[in-house]
Amino acid sequence: LISYLIVQYKSRIAMGGFLTNFLHHYGIVANLPPLWNNIACALLTVIYIKIVMDVASVIRKRLGCAEESRKFVHIFAGHWILFWRLFDATHWSWRLNILVPTAMSLKLFYKGAIVSDPNDIDVRTMSRSSSPSELLYGPLQFVIVMMWMGTSKFMTMEGAIIMAALGIGDGIAPLIGKHYGRIRYRFPFSSEKSVEGSIFGVFLGTVGGCYFYLYMLGLPMLSYGHMLMFGFLAAVTEAMAPEALDNIFLPVVLNSALIWFSSTL
Repeated sequence: LISYLIVQYKSRIAMGGFLTNFLHHYGIVANLPPLWNNIACALLTVIYIKIVMDVASVIRKRLGCAEESRKFVHIFAGHWILFWRLFDATHWSWRLNILVPTAMSLKLFYKGAIVSDPNDIDVRTMSRSSSPSELLYGPLQFVIVMMWMGTSKFMTMEGAIIMAALGIGDGIAPLIGKHYGRIRYRFPFSSEKSVEGSIFGVFLGTVGGCYFYLYMLGLPMLSYGHMLMFGFLAAVTEAMAPEALDNIFLPVVLNSALIWFSSTL
């Protein structure tokens, strides 16, 4: 099993049919047509995100603090990108990888703008102050970026880098700042940050996340110099991002930088 997975991950070009080949290799199921393969993969993402949300609600109830549950969702929802490798890119239905982000965007808008129930479990899990309107900022921005990545950056180095910075780097930073942050700073229009969170969260989280996602997706690896550069850019951008808009600001700036440096990657 381990040797088979190593061979699969080392393949840089075989993007499609991973799930079908894996299951067929071990005689679990017969070959799946691309459409059914992608439907099955989309359902796996639904199950995965459901587990993430359930665990986050438990964290919220037991710790009584929204920050840990919010960032748990932030980090692990970003790992949705790991399911990309399972989709068969030879069929148009690979776009089903955005099934969960699309459904979540509608759900967040409905609960944040229409229902507006401060006692709703999703409001309590994904907002700082149990304010329903908060779902329309960070959480909604996050799933919109997931939809963007899943359609225009699917199985690309750019998508992996942006999700590493947004999901892992930006997700870890507030937790490090909350528990270990000692040196505080603030740029105009941005929220308060900590040096420890920016360095050990955004910078190192982005660098480590880039390596992890690129390796797991079987994409070409960045040089260490480029990883450090994008980690530094992510840290500076996140520090200067306008308050409540960082989940959009960070991906847009990184995407612009990736376009600029595309010829050197």
